[in-house]
Amino acid sequence: MERSLRHHVDTTGTPVTGWDKKTTDRPTAFMMVTKFSGLIVVKVDPQRHLARVLSSVQQQYLTALSVQATCFTTPTRG
Repeated sequence: MERSLRHHVDTTGTPVTGWDKKTTDRPTAFMMVTKFSGLIVVKVDPQRHLARVLSSVQQQYLTALSVQATCFTTPTRG
């Protein structure tokens, strides 16, 4: 995860938001995980929804990891 985050920062030249809302060019996996600690997925019947819209920082980390936001609401099997 760190390798992917740091590769994204190196190749795009775009730092990500780290501690205390300051940008960093050396993001850590722990730093990223803390950004998603309050994420709540609600399952209503067969459908899943996020309790709140993702923040811009959360979207920034997903973009850096090349992960779609639907990973929380549309799990894949296998």
